Amino acid sequence: MSSTPPATIRPHGKVVACAKSEASRQHLELAIRRAGYDCVSVGSLQELRVLLLSDIIAAAVIDEPESTADIEVLDAEVRRAEKPTQFILLPSIGQRITPPRSASCDVLDPPLTPERIGRALFSCVARAQLITENIQLRQKLEGRMFDGLVGISEGTRELRSQIHAAADHEQPVLVCGEPGSGKSEVARAIHLTRSGPGQPLLTIRCSLLTSSVIERELLGDATSEGRFGAAAAGTLVFEEIEALTITQQHQLAEIILNNAFPHAGSFIPLQARIIATTSANLRELCMQDKFSSQLLRVLERQTITIKPLRQRMEDLPVLAEHFLQQCSVREGQPIRQLSDEALARLLTYGWPGNARELENVIARCCSLTNAPVIDGTEIEPWLEQNDESTELPGLTLREMERKLIEATFNRFGGNRELTAKALRIGIRTLSGKLREYGYPPRGGPGSNRREERAA
Repeated sequence: MSSTPPATIRPHGKVVACAKSEASRQHLELAIRRAGYDCVSVGSLQELRVLLLSDIIAAAVIDEPESTADIEVLDAEVRRAEKPTQFILLPSIGQRITPPRSASCDVLDPPLTPERIGRALFSCVARAQLITENIQLRQKLEGRMFDGLVGISEGTRELRSQIHAAADHEQPVLVCGEPGSGKSEVARAIHLTRSGPGQPLLTIRCSLLTSSVIERELLGDATSEGRFGAAAAGTLVFEEIEALTITQQHQLAEIILNNAFPHAGSFIPLQARIIATTSANLRELCMQDKFSSQLLRVLERQTITIKPLRQRMEDLPVLAEHFLQQCSVREGQPIRQLSDEALARLLTYGWPGNARELENVIARCCSLTNAPVIDGTEIEPWLEQNDESTELPGLTLREMERKLIEATFNRFGGNRELTAKALRIGIRTLSGKLREYGYPPRGGPGSNRREERAA
């Protein structure tokens, strides 16, 4: 009884043939297509480089390469670009080629039969397919770890590389950046890359707590272990580290240097990763005796600095799309889009509040319209540089409330419905506040302007 051998599943992928002569290219194309693969051809390594960096190519068959050094340089560039391409080098009869050091390069010596070329292609395309799957899986994992660090700019790619480097050790990390630039997201990404989602990620917001509360939160007492203990095997983040008192800064430096913290009369080994974030110039604060030089020396050995959004505007369209998708999920609405005019306006704005400001602008626009496309007129009110919208120190809560209401009212040209919706208060509440501020009743003459009262 005869048995039929099992069928072989052929891996899929595009192959490129690189040869100087037209006849050699045609011969290679024919052999590659007979092996069952889609094929394109180029006449030089420069053309090959352009194609490999712009498309997904499983294998490149290079006829009579002059040296392997150029191939190794091209292979290194392809790896940096996270491309899966494998190389097959075909020396001519009598040509001796030094085998490349890269595992992505195979040398196929004569005789070059269709069967040998087919077997080499099968092996290379299968490797490329596996590499592609690994890259996609890693990108999915990074997408979950870096979901707050969306972007395609060189600055954002470098930031992700720094996060990976920080995840390779357990030393303290200092994350610097302007307000709204994403320091908390970077700290979270370091934690997830290093420790994973199953380990604790705890945060101390130093500017919001008194020194006594911070000490109790960190060290605990006889009945609680404190954040140092609770963050064991995970990460403890100090947001706005400069807000700690000088005494607490010295204590934190000693805890990190000694790798132990005091608790209930004894010292406990520190098993938490320490990450500090700041928007301040810590060196300048040290010169003013407002920050511990000892703590700065401990922290600045591993520093990650986030570029402001205005220095990486290539990221803005991708960030805007990301925030639009978040709004869609949050509100249960179809995903909105930005008009060309709206996107152009966003790209000309300076973004002093960085990505957080962009997120707020997108969220406000989405909350005020159900239109599928957000245009420039809906974006513009939130980008105006208005002194009335600036928070001033020393104002009472009532004065701050009035400035916010009047600034929003002016942004919307006196439209009470849009103002109330933006502030998330009722129209009657808004009308009552405006009447209190001297505006005529709704619908009356000049109801969008405040009445001038005699002194």
